This record gives sequence, C-alpha cells and structure tokens, in this order.
Amino acid sequence: MMQLKQRLHQTCLANLAAKMTDLQKAIDSIEESKRNETKSSAGDKYETGRAMMQMEADKITAQLELAKQTHSQLLQINLEQHHGHIRQGSLVVTDQRTYFLSVSLGRVVVSEKECFCLSSDAPIGQLLLGKRVGEEIVFNGKKEKILEVY
Repeated sequence: MMQLKQRLHQTCLANLAAKMTDLQKAIDSIEESKRNETKSSAGDKYETGRAMMQMEADKITAQLELAKQTHSQLLQINLEQHHGHIRQGSLVVTDQRTYFLSVSLGRVVVSEKECFCLSSDAPIGQLLLGKRVGEEIVFNGKKEKILEVY
C-alpha cells in the first residue's frame, strides 16, 4: 500500500503539472489574441472584445495560482511518516472507498485502484482526521468502517 500511496502522490503531482501547463498555454493564447486584435472603426466593439479577453485571462490566472498552491501543498506531504491515526498525507482504506488525505483533486485511478484525493478541510476529510483503524465515520447517512491507514 505504501507503493500505491507513492504512485498516487506522483500521479497527483503529474496531473497538476499538466493542468498548470494547459492553463499557462491558455493565458499565452489570450495574450497573443489581444496583441493581434486590431482596432476597428467600431471602437466600442474593440474595447469590449479586449475587456472580455482580459476577464477570461484573469479567471484563468486565478485557476493557475490555485493549481500552483495545490501543487506546493502536495509537495509538502511527507509520505514516509506513519501514524496510527489519520492525518494529512494518510492513505485510508475503508469498507467503501480508498481516500488519500492530501489535496482536493477528486477521483484518481492508479494501478487500476480508484482513490479519492481530498483535502483535510473537506467535510469527509474532517470526519476522517484523527480516526484509527476499526473506527467508523458517517457521511451523508452512510457508514464507513476504517480498515487500514498508511
């Protein structure tokens, strides 16, 4: 399971790196379009187009900053530490699912194993924090028993 945890961590890092690359390309494309936009005789149309492009660039820039922060948080997780209780960086196997308490990335499949990457700030992350093998959580009316913690 430690190998799964390490592969999961690497997959998350790779997914975030790819996302950051795509977002940067989108920003660069918008900036290029803005540079190539020529002022037409209808000045208002030109200004509106540029303003809309700038709003889109700002939105993507915010997404890029969030992805960078998430990447940084993921890099800070120490995969080698093992505690008896669930904490940030734990791989948790319940009778329902497998969770990687790290950053909010949702469903990730590694080695044909479905895992849910979630932040300790997420509602289910809050329920898991501090729990130990054998304990249960109840989320949305459904009970899950903790079978393993890595």
